[in-house]
Amino acid sequence: MIRRFRRGMSFNSLYTFSKSIDDSSTFGGAGNTVAQNDKDISAERGLSSFNQTHVLNTNWVMSTPRTARRFLRDWTLSGGVTLASGTPLTARVLGNQADAGGTGSVGSGRAESTGLPVTAGAGFFNLGAFTIPPSGHFGDAGRNTIPGPGSFSLNAAIGRSIAITERRRVELRLETNNLTNHVNFSNLATIVNASNYGLPVAAGSMRTMQATVRFRF
Repeated sequence: MIRRFRRGMSFNSLYTFSKSIDDSSTFGGAGNTVAQNDKDISAERGLSSFNQTHVLNTNWVMSTPRTARRFLRDWTLSGGVTLASGTPLTARVLGNQADAGGTGSVGSGRAESTGLPVTAGAGFFNLGAFTIPPSGHFGDAGRNTIPGPGSFSLNAAIGRSIAITERRRVELRLETNNLTNHVNFSNLATIVNASNYGLPVAAGSMRTMQATVRFRF
């Protein structure tokens, strides 16, 4: 949706609904994507590590009219909102339960599914949905079956252009990223036999502000 600049206002909004499936989202094993069992590649099929089901971006610009009173003239307010679902995560286990010297030895050993729903519970996901696989066996939990935490960001800027002479003017601008200082967790601990299992381990940038004064001549 796009509204072209008219009567001091414009905005655009873009919503994306998508789904990506693969058996490895990178080449060469980067990010622990080596197959758990090289004799069962079909078990690697799942959501891509970069999959985001919902993404909504909205941006706007509003300007005061030049016919407004002197103090209200030449102000511009702009900003944008981004809402997105998280990227999926995989339940894993420390060490390699089935093949200590070969397949899965780079940390790709997956957990065992208990059959409980993944999204139930009070935390980010249901910790009881996964457990340690039996000794000497590969875990049967699917790849990228844990929904990652979503994100929200509101950015805004306000500025004014003040004419001094016909060719000289001062421009003032204050802009901020993540105006509401919302915490966007970007990763969770999903290793079932680790002490931080189920806890957030990474977050996006917090609020930042920047003021700019520019003299044009």
